[in-house]
Amino acid sequence: MKEDILQGNIEFLNLGDLMQLLGGNGSSGVLRIMSQYAPEPGMIYFENGNPINASNGTLSGLDALYSLFGWTEGEFEFISTSVTSERVITKGRMGIILDGLKMLDEGRIERLGPVSMDSRTDKYSEADAAIPVICGPLIDYMYVVDEEEFHGGDTILQEGRHGNWVWVVLEGVIDIVKETTSGPLTLFQIGNGSFVGTVSSFLVRNHSHTYSAKAVGDVQLGVLDSQSLAQEYSKMSYEFKAFIMSLDRRLRHVTDRVVEFSTKQIDIDDYLKYRQKVIEQGDDEKRLFRVQHGKASLVQKTDDGFVPLAHLEQDDFFGHIPFLDLGHEPEFASVLASKDLKIQTLNADIIQQEYDNISTTFKNIVDNIATCTHSLTKVLNNRQKELKT
Repeated sequence: MKEDILQGNIEFLNLGDLMQLLGGNGSSGVLRIMSQYAPEPGMIYFENGNPINASNGTLSGLDALYSLFGWTEGEFEFISTSVTSERVITKGRMGIILDGLKMLDEGRIERLGPVSMDSRTDKYSEADAAIPVICGPLIDYMYVVDEEEFHGGDTILQEGRHGNWVWVVLEGVIDIVKETTSGPLTLFQIGNGSFVGTVSSFLVRNHSHTYSAKAVGDVQLGVLDSQSLAQEYSKMSYEFKAFIMSLDRRLRHVTDRVVEFSTKQIDIDDYLKYRQKVIEQGDDEKRLFRVQHGKASLVQKTDDGFVPLAHLEQDDFFGHIPFLDLGHEPEFASVLASKDLKIQTLNADIIQQEYDNISTTFKNIVDNIATCTHSLTKVLNNRQKELKT
């Protein structure tokens, strides 16, 4: 049987983009990266879109994978095939991408090849350095019906205003801002491939925006066909619709927690009042659940104490999601339940099958929700450390 091969230049499609592309397609195979500055190619082994092993010289596993983020020049080749390599990497794909890019920006990963003195972070002030820039997967133009341009300082969305538009960032960087009692707070920045607007934007009539979006320099956006997205959503199963809306709610919860930590208005006890542990942080839980009745809290334990993440209610999902990495339970957070909590155990394989079959644009939206949730959780951790100092 003929093997499918994807080839290209690492300068055009960097490792983070490649991992998102392969992850979004659920690809299995071997990614080979060649550089004139290395005597041997770097190898990454993928299974169902997730890296399971890697090698780079004397390095192997996760260490080898992180080191390959420093390969800024060269060629890549991905061969789609069955993989027999041992699974030694268990960390989620999005967590690896975010950590790898961060370590590269901070100089903790050695760059292989000519190093440019220009850096994306050089364009912004030191105050912005701690603000993550979230980029999405490769842009799918199937639902793009128009393009719009904005300039530095332009407001794209205004918090509290109504609107049903959703955009994908074609080029540029955008500030995502929340109003607080202490003034505007920039939560994070989004770049190419990320989305402006939420799932609720095209599902809820007269949707009220929960944040503002402002252009940082020149920005080009693709206007998505909201009606077509809504039609695709209407054809999904009840369980998958509930799953998507649960992801959307969780992102809003984490966003609110960042605001509460930043304004020192967080009530940690409200999240620790439930004593029954359904999932304990670090558990090797492989099941996926849906809340049928009662409530639960999602709490992360760090060296600096507890970080409340979200409240879970009816139709919210929690547990192991094999195709997404939120940076939460079971590895990095506990689920604490009320006494009257009733849950349903779901077949995660069926959820994944439906995820695999949705359009690339909708899949990118779901992936972007997970990436934003993961990144904002890291911001929460930083806010907690600031409160402790």
